[in-house]
Amino acid sequence: MGIVDWFLRKDQDNKANLLEERNLNSNFAITSFFGSDGRVSEKEALKIPAVATSVELICSSISQLPIFLYQENEKGEHVRVQDNRVFLLNNEPNELVNGHNFKKNLVKDYLFHGASYTKIERYRNDVLALYLIPIEEVSVTKYRINSYRYSAKVNVLGESNKTIDSFDPEELVVVLRDSEDGITGEGVLTQNADTLSLAIDEQDYTTGVLKNGALPIGILKSTSRLTESAISRLRSSWENLYSGAKKAGKTLILEEGLDYKPISMKPNELDLTNIRKHTVSEIARIFNIPESMLNASANKYASNEQNNIHFLQYCIAPIVTAIESSLNKSLLLEEEKRNGYYFRFDVSELLRTTEKEKIETVVRAMKDGLISFNEARSRIQLPSIDVDYFTWGLGSVFYNPETGKMTIPNMGVTIDPDNISEEDAEKIYQAGSQVQESDEEKPEEDNKDEEQENKKDDEEV
Repeated sequence: MGIVDWFLRKDQDNKANLLEERNLNSNFAITSFFGSDGRVSEKEALKIPAVATSVELICSSISQLPIFLYQENEKGEHVRVQDNRVFLLNNEPNELVNGHNFKKNLVKDYLFHGASYTKIERYRNDVLALYLIPIEEVSVTKYRINSYRYSAKVNVLGESNKTIDSFDPEELVVVLRDSEDGITGEGVLTQNADTLSLAIDEQDYTTGVLKNGALPIGILKSTSRLTESAISRLRSSWENLYSGAKKAGKTLILEEGLDYKPISMKPNELDLTNIRKHTVSEIARIFNIPESMLNASANKYASNEQNNIHFLQYCIAPIVTAIESSLNKSLLLEEEKRNGYYFRFDVSELLRTTEKEKIETVVRAMKDGLISFNEARSRIQLPSIDVDYFTWGLGSVFYNPETGKMTIPNMGVTIDPDNISEEDAEKIYQAGSQVQESDEEKPEEDNKDEEQENKKDDEEV
């Protein structure tokens, strides 16, 4: 490094330090707390069956998907790369947590709070461990630099909401949902607080009707005026004898002068069933889940495969893409990014079909020449053979776009379709004659085979 470069670097460092000091002392600091977002807490939301089922479906589906590291080489081929970061993401992110729980909790924080923060433990350029920071212990402080730029600190809170640690965004894997600033996001607890609050109220109301309502529900009339103490004793004795769902169906015994008038407050007459169906439908829309996964009567598709495709395209794919983008940004070196490295989930696990459909698909791909024999065997968990080969039909014509020539395998010739020479034309004619002769001989051979089979059948009879 020259003396001029040294002074320039020193000047940049001084400016950076002054800028950071100005940011930390700025009056434009904005702090966001994730633990107290919205009117509905995470625990309250999970008490709603449709929400709990939706979150479990999404989190469990993504947590079972393996993550791989690929490189796109100069030929455009996507080659899988063996790397320790893949082992951390799929198996052991740190000394306590396994890969399944790591991905599951990451997605849960993403859905509910719109953000997930993972501390990267490094030694130089090597990633040693990944630690998911509990979202309820996170606060983000943004410092405004100018009209369009921000810097930020991600704080870890301890007792009494005191900051016990603080990280720069570059030290973390930050996965965000509906983010405008690149450091904070919005989850369903904030965006859909009204719907979730309504679902909780409906659930509490239904529980109250079934738990506290006397069956039959009605009014007691008396021919004479009752004193306050008599009313209290009558109410107490009535509730002890008939209140609650467990005491439904008991025979009513009325004293002289009392008359009972029933009131219709049955759940079906209150339309509670349709209200709950509507709420389940709204929650399915919130999480982009096919409603049939929450309500079997709402199935729109003829097969589970179509449901899985809808689930993958509109629910899982956006979340998976957000995670992949964050991993590429935070876990890859700049040189690796330039050399075509990227992380990718293997979503084929979500499109599992029956064994018959799986084998038919693999056989079709092998017959069409897309995969080799050993590749086909590996897809159905069978060991490979010593000699591998591709299956290509002789009836096809192979065109090479680089040379502009066509190869006809069953004729054994390669020609230029724009300029066919006399020699090539003679080869095509001779090859065609041979093919025609062989086709004419086949029926005779087939007839002989049929005659032999008929003789065997006659002998057996």
